[in-house]
Amino acid sequence: MKDVFKIGKKRKKNERSPAEIALLVANVMAGLEVTAQEDADLNRQGKPAINKLKQLPLLTQVLSKKQLQLEFLDHGILTLLKNWLEPLPDGSLPNINIRMEILRILNEFPIDLEQCDRREQLKKSGLGRVIMFLSKSDEETRLNRKLAKELVDKWSRPIFNNSILFEDIRKKKKCRR
Repeated sequence: MKDVFKIGKKRKKNERSPAEIALLVANVMAGLEVTAQEDADLNRQGKPAINKLKQLPLLTQVLSKKQLQLEFLDHGILTLLKNWLEPLPDGSLPNINIRMEILRILNEFPIDLEQCDRREQLKKSGLGRVIMFLSKSDEETRLNRKLAKELVDKWSRPIFNNSILFEDIRKKKKCRR
């Protein structure tokens, strides 16, 4: 699966069809979801949950590709990232490297909260709650708390903005329909 996204020889930009790209993204997502579930199961058994750590290079590789980021958003990457970031069944946080990489990626990710569907997608994913938890957790590193706080600030303004301007109120009503 790792080789699917590697760029060997220079290729034409439109070599893969949108359907092929969607299928590749769906396959990667499915594998990453299984990884998160396996770690949760291992944690319940009292065993080390290291599958996500093994797959972290793949996650960072595919999510750093700008041309694939919107496709990943369309396939529900925010929910998957929530599953990777949330505490394990025993209450422990995922590996520090996992948290650090995902927070870094999210700070660079093109989530346009001006779009109603992206705002709703972020709300439904539950990722914001996990990020908020990390921003306040004493177990989190100072740098990760700072990154999480930046995300909370960046995301909460468009989501909870209570503007008194008529134009803004009208836009919010359109989103609710």
